[in-house]
Amino acid sequence: MINFKADGFIKLKDLLKVCNLTSSGGEAKNIIKNGEVKLNSKICISPGKKLYNNDIVEYGEEIIKINVD
Repeated sequence: MINFKADGFIKLKDLLKVCNLTSSGGEAKNIIKNGEVKLNSKICISPGKKLYNNDIVEYGEEIIKINVD
């Protein structure tokens, strides 16, 4: 599990890019729109979805928990 610290919020597509799970924001957007990413155990197809404290993102074998300062 990756614990990601954010200031306020981060968008889903930006999270995948920052965590090096995709090589670009465009790739992240396509992966999300194809239904390959889960947010809090539900498929999320909104690349611009804002993530907040304790949200959990799943992509492939990776699990990312959002921690807001």
